[in-house]
Amino acid sequence: MAKYIVTSALPYVQGMIHLGNLIGSILPADIYYKYLQMNGQEAIFICGSDEHGSAIEIEAIRQKTTPKELADKNHERLKKVLEQYGCTFTHYGRTGTEQNKEIVYAIFNALDKNGYLAESVSEQPYCNVDKRFIPDRFIEGTCPYCGYEHARGDQCEKCGRPLTPKELINPHCTICGKSDITFKQVKNLALNLEKLQGSIKEFIESQSKNNWSRNAINDSEGYLARGLKNREITRDIDWGFKVPKEGYESKVFYVWFDALIGYIGITYEYSKEVAQGYWLDKNTRLVQFMGKDNIEPHTLMWPAMLIGSNLGYILPTTIYAYEFLNWEGQKFSKSRHIGMNLEEALEAMPGEYWRFALASILPETADTDFTIEVLQQSINSELNDGIGNFIHRTLTLVKNNFNDAGLKPEAELGDEAKQVLAKAREQVESYNSYFSTIQIREALKALEAMAAMGNEYLSRKEPWQMLKQGKKDEAMDVLSACAKIAHDIGILLYPFMPNASRKICYFFGTETNEKNLQEDVSKLKLNLADLAPLFSKLSTEQIKKISSFSAAAK
Repeated sequence: MAKYIVTSALPYVQGMIHLGNLIGSILPADIYYKYLQMNGQEAIFICGSDEHGSAIEIEAIRQKTTPKELADKNHERLKKVLEQYGCTFTHYGRTGTEQNKEIVYAIFNALDKNGYLAESVSEQPYCNVDKRFIPDRFIEGTCPYCGYEHARGDQCEKCGRPLTPKELINPHCTICGKSDITFKQVKNLALNLEKLQGSIKEFIESQSKNNWSRNAINDSEGYLARGLKNREITRDIDWGFKVPKEGYESKVFYVWFDALIGYIGITYEYSKEVAQGYWLDKNTRLVQFMGKDNIEPHTLMWPAMLIGSNLGYILPTTIYAYEFLNWEGQKFSKSRHIGMNLEEALEAMPGEYWRFALASILPETADTDFTIEVLQQSINSELNDGIGNFIHRTLTLVKNNFNDAGLKPEAELGDEAKQVLAKAREQVESYNSYFSTIQIREALKALEAMAAMGNEYLSRKEPWQMLKQGKKDEAMDVLSACAKIAHDIGILLYPFMPNASRKICYFFGTETNEKNLQEDVSKLKLNLADLAPLFSKLSTEQIKKISSFSAAAK
């Protein structure tokens, strides 16, 4: 029987991440992991803080602290807030541990021994005021293509063009604000992708059939067609793991190198036995979630490192990359306060509501736009009026009329009630089918369709009128079918809203696992004494709070 490692791209702990980061990797990974749990699969969910690199080092300078203190603080802060969103990692670790360092050194030494490292000479920007090399993203100037005056040295945020610091007009260092920048030739070590291209191509051709996202396939094939170039794995900064090779002792590993290995290292941080039992077992399926800006590291560099080191670690099975979430037509921007970070979002709406709303607009095939109107449709209409209203009014009618007598066995239902259940079960099949191909947004739509089907049947048959007319058996027929649909929705809601799912299942005296979908509700002992509405619509205050983060409000 296959077992699973589920990972999401490791969030960078320079500061608090935003909702676009959550929807782009961590949330769908957590939803998929919960689906595996619900189905009794053997699986672990690994994630953690990416804590090395120059961005954290520079942010620490700005905050007058050390990179270690900043990483420690933000790691705990982020871990806590992700738990408030209902994320249940097997282990949420970090990349700066001794366990990860040990794995990084083992893979590096193996790559070196096997001949897959190469020397690289490149030009890097150096600030003569701060007396240090500066990452491209910390150099700003005027974009030579569109004239935007705050373009970064790696990309223009306005026109989207990839850039280099040398292309910028009037570049300056964002740390000191000065323009005293020179470019120095620096010697580094690089991963020899040119030598590994054949092996990477073979890997992509063999694995990309396993539910890879279309953008992951297309981008990887494009890189291969153009020919892979060696990628540097060392940098001239202080914050990171020192390179254990003569002549390079003053350098540290480039952050992406130890971050990718962090998936393994974090598992070892959790348990050496578990790590070896999963990462060295060829029956393990490695399912990795990320944003589209992380495709190249995961489909090219990561497998190259695993193949080149030849230490027996499994290769990725599925690589699923999401497009971007925009905030009312614009990119998330911390400096311009466009879009909410995770802490700000929790001040406006509970984490489970955000889980549902974001899952309903997962950018699976194209960039998606978040708007207040989309949020209201998701929470007010689909969640509250759809799922919540159907379950609450069904169980209220059961509580008030049949709580002691119980419900009808499915075998004794009338033909129409049986037909309604059969249609509902088609949606259950669709739900499972969508999860099997990692179409999580569509799986949620199947769940919403079940609630819509139940609401339509309930409204059309009007069992409350039947009860007034003394047609108790006919009313029980309708409510028994609706209760079964409500019960199954409660179970299937678990990956999306685990707490709400547990509450619904409690009403039925059951648990949130797939085997309970087979239960006949007539055999369940209902717990309806504390029955209350499950959800509520967004308040005026909530809408006002969320709207204040739009660009139009600035």
